[in-house]
Amino acid sequence: MSRRRSRRHKIQFSDRSHPKAGIVSTVMGAVALILLIVLCLISGAARGLSGGWIGVAGMWTLILSIVGFVLAVKSYKMEDIYRITPMLGSILNGVVSVVMMLLYVQGAV
Repeated sequence: MSRRRSRRHKIQFSDRSHPKAGIVSTVMGAVALILLIVLCLISGAARGLSGGWIGVAGMWTLILSIVGFVLAVKSYKMEDIYRITPMLGSILNGVVSVVMMLLYVQGAV
């Protein structure tokens, strides 16, 4: 039992690190998600009559999330990295991008 326990508690060092592009992508995804929520709340409070600046801000949010998604995908190709930040960044940015595109398609119809 003590031999099994010593293997389990052995300290392991790794050369892996979080990729900078993955961290930036995750931050961009979080900012884009917060902007999406804020813009939806502002537009809902104004009952859809908030003006064109909401649309422009929404387009910039969509562009931000697309750029963040591209950064996340590029960071997957790096070696010896932790994959949590690129994965989180791609999920956040992907969800925001899809929601924004659905809102624009619904608004165009």
